[in-house]
Amino acid sequence: MRIHVLFILLFCHLSLLTVAQFKKRKAAEPVMEQGPAAVIPFQLYGHQVVIPVTTSGNSDTLHFIFDSGTEVTVLHYGLAQKLQVQNKQLSGVSANNDLMLAVNTAVLNVLYLGKTRLPFVKVFLENIPEFRKGPLVIDGFIGIDLLKEFIVKIDYTKQQLVLYKHSAPPELPAGTEQIPFRINFNTPVIPATIQLPGGASLTSNYHLVSGGDYGVLFNWPYVEKNKLNEQLVTESTDQVQELIKIDVYTNSTIPSLTLGTRQLSKIPVSYCEDVNDDSPLIEIAGAIGYEVWKQFSAVTINYRQKLLYLQR
Repeated sequence: MRIHVLFILLFCHLSLLTVAQFKKRKAAEPVMEQGPAAVIPFQLYGHQVVIPVTTSGNSDTLHFIFDSGTEVTVLHYGLAQKLQVQNKQLSGVSANNDLMLAVNTAVLNVLYLGKTRLPFVKVFLENIPEFRKGPLVIDGFIGIDLLKEFIVKIDYTKQQLVLYKHSAPPELPAGTEQIPFRINFNTPVIPATIQLPGGASLTSNYHLVSGGDYGVLFNWPYVEKNKLNEQLVTESTDQVQELIKIDVYTNSTIPSLTLGTRQLSKIPVSYCEDVNDDSPLIEIAGAIGYEVWKQFSAVTINYRQKLLYLQR
């Protein structure tokens, strides 16, 4: 009888140990994240996506343009005192192809986007008067700093900017086009093929600029090399006031643009003798902007894996 009692006690002890070890292992297992980190409704300012943001220590909502071609985060310099940020140093930023401006930089302790946050965001304090006169006052720009931290989905159908952690990527529907890209400085570069009015096709590399106010904006060296100014029919011209001069843009239309396996028809294009955002390492024909991206229901950018996803 005594032996049976000892056996029962030993069995119970081992069972309790097994349960405890199981619970300990289960508690140690990482919880799989699901769903987006933030869903941010946006509104369009012309052709640009505008999202609401807030900063630490201030309850006012700011309006930032999200643009994948924005390599540094910009804050209107007039807000520096209101937001109680400290100027750190002078840094050179390019205002256009021929002019470098020295501007102050600062660090925002926290930038809140929906329910998520970006800590210690370096901002360039610039005067942006042309963006502060309309019915929607723009306070700054953000792009690459957001792309580095999250997988970013621009949902044009729902007008939402959806942020996913890299540990919990989005599920993409069947038929989504996947296009690998490279990085030039900090901006994504994708391959694309244009068809000219005469039927010829040209394949080259283009900056991915989600906020570009155009379909395709060619770099002038590419225009000269391929004599695009002789092959494209001029439909109109625009005069744009830059800091010290007026630039003239020539507008036309090409029959098609191909991204991966997707061919888009009748794409508006522009060029200007003063536009040259080329690279010393690879040929950059120009930039692809909003007039192209809006033709997709959603555009998702995975900056870390250098992948672009297009949904029709």
